[in-house]
Amino acid sequence: MLQLILTFLKIGAFTFGGGMVMIPFIEQDAVNTYGWLTPREFVDAIAMGQITPGPIVISSVFIGYKVAGLLGAVLAMGAISLPTFFYSIAAAHQLHRLKANLRVRAFLRGVGPAVVGMILAAGFIIARASVGDVWSGVLAVLCLIALVRFKADASLVIVAAGVVGLLLG
Repeated sequence: MLQLILTFLKIGAFTFGGGMVMIPFIEQDAVNTYGWLTPREFVDAIAMGQITPGPIVISSVFIGYKVAGLLGAVLAMGAISLPTFFYSIAAAHQLHRLKANLRVRAFLRGVGPAVVGMILAAGFIIARASVGDVWSGVLAVLCLIALVRFKADASLVIVAAGVVGLLLG
């Protein structure tokens, strides 16, 4: 239980840029280090989290539940949210002053590329576990093209991909 709390406190404290950035951190601990989940269960946790508010953070609830039941779910959610809660309180109080601070701006300029790298890593992790055959790979590329090149509505792309999946069997 303590390891669960410490893991999600660490993830909550050291990730900048939103929930997608947390995916590689969570995978490293939940799958690779502690073996709480299989790679497939991890991807399922991320997918289930997408239907709830705060999708990636909610995945910690699923992992906590799997590790230690309802108490684990509550503790994991609290642990991953607590650092952000305190950061928000501290930042809100100092926001105006921080926006003008050259060191803070330089730090955030450095964090930006790291966040992009973490989001790309998250995409790679999900793709590695989800794209198991050529047709899935082709469908993933077509969805990417629809979203990036043609600015298609993400919900329509998901529904269309689901229909293609049903048709392919």
